[in-house]
Amino acid sequence: MDDLTTALIRIGQATRSIGLTEARGTGLTPVQAQALLFVKRTKSFATTVGNLARHLGATHASTVGVIDGLVQRELLVRQSDPGDRRVTLLRLTTAGQVACDHLTAGGGLLQGLLADLSAEQRAILERRLGQLIWVLRGAGHLPVAEPCRGCTYFREDDAAGVAEPHYCGLLKSFLSEDEALKDCPDHRPVRSVG
Repeated sequence: MDDLTTALIRIGQATRSIGLTEARGTGLTPVQAQALLFVKRTKSFATTVGNLARHLGATHASTVGVIDGLVQRELLVRQSDPGDRRVTLLRLTTAGQVACDHLTAGGGLLQGLLADLSAEQRAILERRLGQLIWVLRGAGHLPVAEPCRGCTYFREDDAAGVAEPHYCGLLKSFLSEDEALKDCPDHRPVRSVG
């Protein structure tokens, strides 16, 4: 194993350890914390068990186990998709939203550790890690989910001045600003010309 591979494995171990430390503060396991944050950050139509399993890199059965634990703790609820009763959507409860707020306030430990880097070092690190993320996505090791802006299906302010001004050509429906800011597993980047 080369030095770069070893360094990436160690970074993975460290971020898992930091995640575990921060999740413990909420009484959650890291995978439970990831599940709650997935539901919070993902478009309402896409918070399915299958999409969560892909996000976690887990089997359907183990994902159902995670969901069962969160439902039992009254942090998540299951809801039938009104468009297809065979599909189960996941929703945060009020307690689940509070837990997510606590989790998103976290990340301080990692931010604190990176604070010693100069702005230039941080910018270089961010660019290089972004390149690595694209390589991992292309190889199928990271699920692609992004907010609407920059997606080929997205039309911003298609109906300006209303509660749901943006339009999704894939869903054939209008979206609120809040929904447009959430991750979508069907995001298709607009290809740049040139």
